Amino acid sequence: MEELLSFFREKPEMLVTILSGFLLPIGLVWLNNYYNLRGKSREQELDLEYSSKKEIQRSEKEIYASLSKILFDVQQLHVALSGTCVDSNCITDAVKKFDTDVNKCHEEISKNLLHMPSSVINEIYRFYSKISDLKISLREFNDTKNFSMAHVCVYDYATEIAETLIDIQEKLLEGKNELKKKFNKTEQQIMKYCCGSKPPKELLEQYLTLLRELKPTVSDVEIEMIRNRWGKYKSS
Repeated sequence: MEELLSFFREKPEMLVTILSGFLLPIGLVWLNNYYNLRGKSREQELDLEYSSKKEIQRSEKEIYASLSKILFDVQQLHVALSGTCVDSNCITDAVKKFDTDVNKCHEEISKNLLHMPSSVINEIYRFYSKISDLKISLREFNDTKNFSMAHVCVYDYATEIAETLIDIQEKLLEGKNELKKKFNKTEQQIMKYCCGSKPPKELLEQYLTLLRELKPTVSDVEIEMIRNRWGKYKSS
C-alpha cells in the first residue's frame, strides 16, 4: 500500500489518468441520463401545454355556441310575442318556453367557465343580467296588462344582448392574431337586428312612456341610450 502511494506521489499524472478513465464514463452516462430525463420532462410539459390550449379552445367554442343559441332563443321569443298578444297567457307561455330552451344552455356554459379569464366571465354575467332584466320587464308588462308592448320590450333588450355577445366574441379572440384579422366588429353589428325591423316610432314612444311609469328610477340618460340603440327614424 505504501509502495502504491509512493508511486502516485512520484507520478501524480498516473493517478489523474486512472481516475479520468474510471470517472469519465460514469460522468458521461450521468449527463446522458440527465439530458434524456430533462428532454422527456420538457416533452411532457409541451404535451400538457398543448392539451391545455386545446381544452381552452374547446371551452371557448362551447360557450360561444351556447350564448349564440340563447340569442336565437331571444329572437324566437320576439316572434312568439309579435302576433296578437291580448292576455297574460301569451307572455306567460312564451317566457315558459324561452326558459326551457335557455336552461339547456346553462349547464354547458357553467362547466366551461373554469378556463375563461375574468374579463370574459364578467361579460357572460352581463349577458345573463340582460336576460334577467328582459324577463322581469316582460313580467311587469304582463302584470300591468300592457301585452302589446311585449315584443317591443324583447326587441329593445335583444339589441343589448347582441352587443354583449359581440363583446364576448371579441374578448375570446384576443391573442389569436389570425382569427382576430378575420373579425370585423362593425360587420358583426347585424346581430343587433336579429329581431328584424324595429317597431314603429309611436310604439317606441309608448314603450318609453310605460318604462318610466314602471321603473321611476330610469334616468333620462338611459332613455336616451335606448333611443340611440334603436337609431334614427326616417322623417315622415
